[in-house]
Amino acid sequence: MLGQISQVTGKQPRYPLMSLVGSLAAANDPSNTKQFMFDDTENPAFATAIRKIQRSQNCFPTVTENQIEWMAGSTLEEFCEGKTSDDYLELSQGVATSFGYTFDDGTLAMDHNVLTMVAEMHEYLPIAVHLCAVLEQMYLRFCYQKSKQFKESDATQNEFLSILIHIADRCPPADGSESLQQLLRIEESEDGKLNEEWKSSWYETEDTLRKQKLLIEGLDIPDEEKAKLNLELPPASEENSSGPPLDKGVYEMLVSKQKGFHESQSMERRNDLKNRIVRLGQICQIAHNNIQQPHGKFDQLEVMFRRMFSNIKYSVADMMEQLTDQDDLTEL
Repeated sequence: MLGQISQVTGKQPRYPLMSLVGSLAAANDPSNTKQFMFDDTENPAFATAIRKIQRSQNCFPTVTENQIEWMAGSTLEEFCEGKTSDDYLELSQGVATSFGYTFDDGTLAMDHNVLTMVAEMHEYLPIAVHLCAVLEQMYLRFCYQKSKQFKESDATQNEFLSILIHIADRCPPADGSESLQQLLRIEESEDGKLNEEWKSSWYETEDTLRKQKLLIEGLDIPDEEKAKLNLELPPASEENSSGPPLDKGVYEMLVSKQKGFHESQSMERRNDLKNRIVRLGQICQIAHNNIQQPHGKFDQLEVMFRRMFSNIKYSVADMMEQLTDQDDLTEL
């Protein structure tokens, strides 16, 4: 039926960073002498492994230039309207270069594992773009010259979760309810106390998100493409601000390790929290599976994402047990 009825357009396949797939494929292709990026004389093991795979399987490049051009070509909707489009790949390449992901010739300008994370997280593209921008801060805060004991402490994990939620779970709180900023003592609550250390970290994250939004708004692309890159709840427009109030529900559930939901929470609230926590788990899984590769700069962050994913996995199991253990209303 797709293509036969003009109103059936299918899922929109194009996104502003899709050219990154082609750049990564070229960077992993040992026969591409210009863009192959793993010829490190100090640590040649990874390049040797890729060349062995190529000799036995002949699987590189995984995406050719023709294939990426086809992927960025006319959509089903445009086809049904009799339109053609051949400039989207150029638009996407410009976006990748503006973000500092690639050079003008398409070669990678940033850590390979970080860019594979961004590419694999394309269904959560605004989160991927802003998480990428905050990774350096997370690395310095949680990994650089930090002890194993520090990394694995509950307090460190809680702070890591607060930064992750700051980026990946930007939902406004219900009217009149306590915000995440108040819960974390980043803004004054009823007791008037502030956590100055977490406040500094939160403000730094918010400032990075603000700068990333300014970068997106300055891109020479249509507004509908900018919308695919912008966070659903935009950051503060001014410096030294904690940003819009965020919902504390996901943070509260994961930090307290509560078994399922409170009795007072409605079914709508329970399903909303469950969906948001599952999404956060998917983001942690993608981030971990990419940055944990040994040839990347941020591989030390893998333990943070791994432990967070593990906590989420058990939380989701408890939630699903409670959501499915209900009275059968169809019984007579």
